[in-house]
Amino acid sequence: MNEFLREEIAAILAEAPVPVVGVDPGLSPLDTSPRARKIRTIMRIAVQYGWPDAVPHFLDTKRVGSILDLTPPQLDDLMARMEGYVDAAETGCSLPDCLSAC
Repeated sequence: MNEFLREEIAAILAEAPVPVVGVDPGLSPLDTSPRARKIRTIMRIAVQYGWPDAVPHFLDTKRVGSILDLTPPQLDDLMARMEGYVDAAETGCSLPDCLSAC
């Protein structure tokens, strides 16, 4: 796995820890805010489809160091792009602003 992506996932998990059954009940529950769920979905798509460079590339284009630094509109843009990648991969086509896959 790409080191940058691993660091991004670690930062997200540090911000929104996942509770484990049978541990100290004083631990924070999973952050279920729309923003946190969106970030986890983006990271899940990147890992599931083997696109480790998709998130860092987007962060570079926005000149931010972490997915946590994206503004809400930027995060929405990244989510739409990742969903577009999934759709394109499943249909064998390209996004409108990318080179043709066909």
